[in-house]
Amino acid sequence: MTATHQMWNVPNRMLFGWGAVAEIGDYLDEFDAEHPLVVTDEGVRAAGVLDPLLDAIEESGRTYTVYDGVQPDPTDVIVHDAAAAYDEAGADLVLGVGGGSSIDTAKAASILATNDGHILDFEGSGNVPNDPPPSVFVPTTAGTGSEVGHWTIVKDSETSIKEEIGDVSLLADLALVDPQLTASAPAPVKAATGMDVLTHAVEASVSIKAQSQTSALAIDSIEKVGTYLPRAVEYRGGDREALSKMARASSQAGMAFNGAGLGAVHALSHQVGGTFGVPHGLANAILLPYVMEYNLPQVPEEMVAIASALGEDIDPAKPARAEATKAVDAVRRLADDVRIPETLAETAAEREAVPRLAEQAMDDGSLTGNPRATDADDLAAILERAFDGQFETIQR
Repeated sequence: MTATHQMWNVPNRMLFGWGAVAEIGDYLDEFDAEHPLVVTDEGVRAAGVLDPLLDAIEESGRTYTVYDGVQPDPTDVIVHDAAAAYDEAGADLVLGVGGGSSIDTAKAASILATNDGHILDFEGSGNVPNDPPPSVFVPTTAGTGSEVGHWTIVKDSETSIKEEIGDVSLLADLALVDPQLTASAPAPVKAATGMDVLTHAVEASVSIKAQSQTSALAIDSIEKVGTYLPRAVEYRGGDREALSKMARASSQAGMAFNGAGLGAVHALSHQVGGTFGVPHGLANAILLPYVMEYNLPQVPEEMVAIASALGEDIDPAKPARAEATKAVDAVRRLADDVRIPETLAETAAEREAVPRLAEQAMDDGSLTGNPRATDADDLAAILERAFDGQFETIQR
C-alpha cells in the first residue's frame, strides 16, 4: 500500500439495541460455537452486568467458561492467563464483555489461541500470521470503542509501557452493543469513558489520516457527546435515550479512529496510564484541551467544525483561527460539567516523570496521526501545562 492509499476497517457485523444481548444464541449458532470463553473483570461480574448475557447463552443450550481476571491496563501476564483459560476450557469462541481492558484482553488472548509465542511478539501492525477464533465483543461502557476496532493495547509487565497490536483479523465477527449494559456504571466512570469517546472523535477529525467517512462519523459523535454525556452521567441508569446515544457515539468514534488514527493525546495518556495507573479515559479527558490548543494552528478549520458540533456560535466573519479557540473552551466546559479534574496534578501522575513520559510518547504509534509535527520538548511542555492548568496562548 502506497502512502496515497487509505485503509478503513470495520467489524464484520454489528448488532445495536437495548436488550440486544438476548439474541446472542442466534449468533453462536452462526459461528458453530458450543463453548465460548467469556473474558471480563470481577467488577462487571459482581455487578450482575453479565447475567442477561449468560442467561441467553444457557437458554441457547450451550455451556460457557468465565475468565474474570482482567485488570485495568491489562498486562502480558493477564493476557497469557486468559489464553490458558481458553485452552483449558476447550473453548471455540472468545466473548469479550466489559470496558476496553476486557475487550483488549479478549483480542490479545484470541491471538494466542491460534499462534505460538509471547503476546508482545505480535506488537505492531499486521503481525498476526494465523486467524484467531471467532469473536464477539460486548462493551459495558460508552467509551473505548474497542468493540469495533482492530487494535489491542497490552502493557509490558516489565517496562510498564503500553504496546499496540493491530491486525485486521482482530475485528469482531460480531460487535454487540447493548446500551442497557452501560446503565449501572458509576457516574465518574460514565464521565471519564464519555470524555474518552470525545477524545477519539476529536483526534480522528483532525488526524492527517482522516477520510471523509471517518470525519463524518467523528463530527456526529462529537455532537452526541456534547448533547448527551451530561445527561448520561447525571441520571443513574434512568435516561435510556442518553445512554443509547452515548453508546452509538462510542462505536462511531471507534470506527472513525480505526481508519483515521489518533494523535498526541493518546500518545501521552498511554504513558501516564501505564506508568501511574491513571485510568485511560481520565488521562485523555485532562490532556485533550491542552493538546487541542497545541494543534490548533495547524487545523483551525477542523477546530471550528468541532466547536460548532459542540454547540458554539461561530462567527463566519472572523478568522478561523480566532473562532477555533472556542473548541478548546467547549471541551473544557463539558469536562467541568461532568466533574473531570482540570490538571494531572489531581491524579496519581508525578511531574518529575515528565521528561521520561515525553520521550516514551515519541515512540507511541498513536502519534503518527497528529496534525502538528512534534518532538519530545513539545510533548513535555504540553504535560507541564497539564500539570499547571495553564494554556500557552489561549486566554480563558
